[in-house]
Amino acid sequence: VLVSPTPPPSPPPSPARMHLQALERIEEGNVAGATAVLELLVKQAPDYLPGLLELALLRERAGSRDAAFPLMRALRTRAGQLPPDALVDGPEALPARFYLASADAYLNLGALE
Repeated sequence: VLVSPTPPPSPPPSPARMHLQALERIEEGNVAGATAVLELLVKQAPDYLPGLLELALLRERAGSRDAAFPLMRALRTRAGQLPPDALVDGPEALPARFYLASADAYLNLGALE
């Protein structure tokens, strides 16, 4: 009996590709689907700053500030370890200082309430 070889598994999509999939779901109004993609993305690529920011903002919009805060703290820590002008890959390449400023603004906002 001939057994055909199993093709190698295809590599997982890049973090930026997964992020774009989540953004498409958000546009379609599929917040649960977008959340699932972003949670998987953050688990698979914990240093992908755009994913941390997107998931934190999605959770904030859903009224889950307790779930958003740890993500923003992680974003701030990781962004703070990069040179401020280092470009971070994502749907749009943005400097690390953008992510640091976004996290700071969010975390400081929380401190004011």
